[in-house]
Amino acid sequence: MNIKILFLLLGGGLWIGCSSSQNTSTSTTKSKLLDDLVAQKSFQIESDQANPLVSGSLNTIANSGLIPPGSTVGTINLIGNPNYFKVKGDSITMYLPYYGEQQMAGAYNNRDVGIEFNGVPYRVEITKNERRNTYKLNYHIRNNTEVYKVFVTLFPNLTSTIRINSNQRTPIGYKGRVSKLSEKKYTSITNQ
Repeated sequence: MNIKILFLLLGGGLWIGCSSSQNTSTSTTKSKLLDDLVAQKSFQIESDQANPLVSGSLNTIANSGLIPPGSTVGTINLIGNPNYFKVKGDSITMYLPYYGEQQMAGAYNNRDVGIEFNGVPYRVEITKNERRNTYKLNYHIRNNTEVYKVFVTLFPNLTSTIRINSNQRTPIGYKGRVSKLSEKKYTSITNQ
């Protein structure tokens, strides 16, 4: 009986050891890919979730049934909605749908439905956390009268978070995936 238990424990330990080394190998491959994407300044992020700052106004909208199916007031499902954050060299092109409140006077017309930018940020900070193999990319952007601080975190499993603070809107976050830059042309809602 004791020999059977010993065999089970050794077999289980060996199985766990092999599966963890496989995960480490996959993790290392993705981590190297992430290092290459950041070093080449050539990657894109597609978000599948928006996380707006929950406010009374957003709660009112949610109560009226205007939140997309599968979403809550604090977590909006973006699957199937066009969105992108692309880095190519020193340039950024982004279109992210916006859910939140405008903080300053000014009109939201049909051209202001999302957060859009195409150009070179006036300030960029990139740091790597060696212990966690994560990257923090901070971009400071001016777009007409609006100023954005964009905080991007890239994780070694190729997931990402984006947090945007604006001088005219309440903060919003996004969760998604980072990948190689595609040559696919994206068009925003305002360009259609």
